[in-house]
Amino acid sequence: MNNPARLFFALITLCALTVASRAQAPAPKPGYSVVVEVTYDETGKPEDGKIFKSDDPTGDHTLEQVALRMAQKDQQPPRVVDGKPVKFKARRPFNFPVEGDQGEAANANRPVLRAGNQVIPKYPENAPADVLSGGAIIELVIRADGTVARSRVVAASQPAYAEAAESALKQWVFNPRQGPGFPEESTWHAAVGFSREGQVPDLKWRLAPRPSIGSFIVGLLPTPPATAPAASVTPAVPAENK
Repeated sequence: MNNPARLFFALITLCALTVASRAQAPAPKPGYSVVVEVTYDETGKPEDGKIFKSDDPTGDHTLEQVALRMAQKDQQPPRVVDGKPVKFKARRPFNFPVEGDQGEAANANRPVLRAGNQVIPKYPENAPADVLSGGAIIELVIRADGTVARSRVVAASQPAYAEAAESALKQWVFNPRQGPGFPEESTWHAAVGFSREGQVPDLKWRLAPRPSIGSFIVGLLPTPPATAPAASVTPAVPAENK
C-alpha cells in the first residue's frame, strides 16, 4: 500500500455521482462541475472526449476521469447536413453536488498555509475496526493574522474521524491577510478523508463546500508482518573416508 502522502485515488463508484442536464450550459447547482468536449461519429456515438472546463479540486483529477467515462456513454441523435449524417462535437456538463457549496467565486483570496504549520491528522486508533473509510468536513474561522479562531465539525462519518480531523486542523496557522478589504475573520472548509486497506472514501468526504481550503486523505498503513526467525543451518559433515 502507498504511504499516506500519496493516498489519492483514481476512481469512485459511479453511483455516487449526479450527472448534469444535457443542456449546453452547466446546470446552476451547488457543487463542482466538469465540462467535456465530445466528438461524435455519424451515428451519434462518442468517439473521443477531452476536458474543456473543470473546477475539479481532487489532486488526482477524480471528477474529470469520471466525467470522461460518463461521456463515453453519452449517445446522441445523429446530425444531418445536406441530407447526410456527419460527425460533430458537443460540450457536455457534469455536476458533482456538494451541500452548502457557494461556487468557485467564494474561493477568492483563499488563505495560504504558513510553511511548517501544517499538523496532519493521524488515523484514529479508536476508529471501528470494521470501518475501512470515511471522513469529516471541518469548518475553520480564520483570523486576519492567520490563526484559527474557532473550528466546527460540519459532518462526519464517524466520531473518531471528526475528532482526529478537527484537533489537527484547528492548530493550523496561515499567512496573515491584513489590509483594506480583508475582514477580521473569514470562514473556510476542509475535507479530510480517512482510509485503510486502500478503501476509497466516498466522494462526499473528498469535496469540501466552497469557500474551501482543500481536501486530503489520511491513510492507515498495514501492520508489517512479524519477521520470521532465521532458520538454523546445520553445517554439512564430511563423510568419512573409506
